[in-house]
Amino acid sequence: MGFLFINVFIIMKIIITEDQLTRLKILRRGVELQKIGDIVEYQTEINNPCDFEDEEDYADFCILQGIHFYYCDEGYCDEDDEDYIPPTDSMIEIRDEVEQYIYDKFYDYLVGLYNDGNC
Repeated sequence: MGFLFINVFIIMKIIITEDQLTRLKILRRGVELQKIGDIVEYQTEINNPCDFEDEEDYADFCILQGIHFYYCDEGYCDEDDEDYIPPTDSMIEIRDEVEQYIYDKFYDYLVGLYNDGNC
């Protein structure tokens, strides 16, 4: 008795939205996102939350410092620094999405730090 094995391949078309595709592009850059996160965390170490007007001001400041230093915006970094590594072209292309991702990830945490400071 012989058996006939037939391999059947089912090709599935995966449909993802543009937002999902952007999120995947962002998450593939984990090391670069971690660099931004490290800068945001550093801001919490060197800036007292009570020096800010409110929690929103504190969160915005820390997040934007992380973004500006990572992207080496004018006045935010020393390009002569031998340790400076510029962002990749792909990170530059999706900067707006990266900023939104960083806000989503850190905003509530930073607001909590402000509120825990009893300012």
